[in-house]
Amino acid sequence: MRLRRLQLRNHRNYARLDLAPGPSINVFIGANGQGKTNLLEAVAMLALSSSPRARRELELVGPVAAGSRIEAEIEAGQSRREISIALDVEAERTRRTIEVDGARRRAVDLPGHFRVVLFWPDDLGLVKAGPELRRRFLNQMLVQVEPGYARSLAGLRRVLEQRNSLLKRMAAGEGGEDMLDAWNQELVKVGGDIVDARARAVLELAPEAARCHAEIASGERLEIRYEGPPENLAEAVHNSLAEDLRRGSTTVGPHRDDVRVLLDGQEARSYGSQGQQRTAVVSLKLAEAALIERRTGERAVLLLDDVLSELDGERRAALLQEVAGGGQVIITSVEAGPFPPELIAKAMVWSVEAGRIQACG
Repeated sequence: MRLRRLQLRNHRNYARLDLAPGPSINVFIGANGQGKTNLLEAVAMLALSSSPRARRELELVGPVAAGSRIEAEIEAGQSRREISIALDVEAERTRRTIEVDGARRRAVDLPGHFRVVLFWPDDLGLVKAGPELRRRFLNQMLVQVEPGYARSLAGLRRVLEQRNSLLKRMAAGEGGEDMLDAWNQELVKVGGDIVDARARAVLELAPEAARCHAEIASGERLEIRYEGPPENLAEAVHNSLAEDLRRGSTTVGPHRDDVRVLLDGQEARSYGSQGQQRTAVVSLKLAEAALIERRTGERAVLLLDDVLSELDGERRAALLQEVAGGGQVIITSVEAGPFPPELIAKAMVWSVEAGRIQACG
């Protein structure tokens, strides 16, 4: 899989960008705040349909117009397709329009047309923060490879919204008990689908993540374990009613899942150094890329933002050897120093400054 062409119009700090990245390694070099992360965000949106970074879509729209646009030509196997995402601003609200080869698509239908694996510094939260980021990691991977997963996630959000509203009404003595069973059944159905997909994915990720981490970290042992709801989800949902009423929210389901990350048998959150934690996260991302390739037959585009900082020289060299194994890679850095000359010699190198990108050399 390859990004052949990217056009940005008024996206973040890019007033206008026309970019044709190379088919293998692309290194984008620039100081902080010049637009490197914004570039990767735009590419990721083509795969995920929304920004994995912005809290509000309005943040994506630059200052020169009342809307923004991302357009790309994608190569997948022997075929090519065009994807566009337009954001139009009306009264401080944004309207998103997605098209694939000129045909309108809903957001839940876009993932799978283009696949990426994204790392940026905020992903250190996969180890250091709470379970929400680890669930998001699984979700962003699975929407790209698991048919129907995006719809299941949308269904879960709807079930939780409706069931939580009903619980609050019941707790206030306003009735609604007759509707609870229907929402319980829906939670068990959609929740079970999500749990099954996540559990299978973690089992598939675990050995490859361990291998990558051992290669980069000189034999250090990485383990990941899925921690989902009780095996009998229907019974657990039924038994949680008293607690749910007390809290006014649903306490059992895939929205409470977690993935444990262990280094040499210890919790990575408290045991690992910054370099060890970063290596663990990168290993998870490389395992994600391997999973996508196994399931789809195509290598995802690797998007690596400032991935080399806080790694010693040995880990940097091992990581770059892993990512240079084939396929398209887009990697950013504040300087060229961390990259070995032989890699730079075969890469396309670009400079990024104030929302402008130029090829070097």
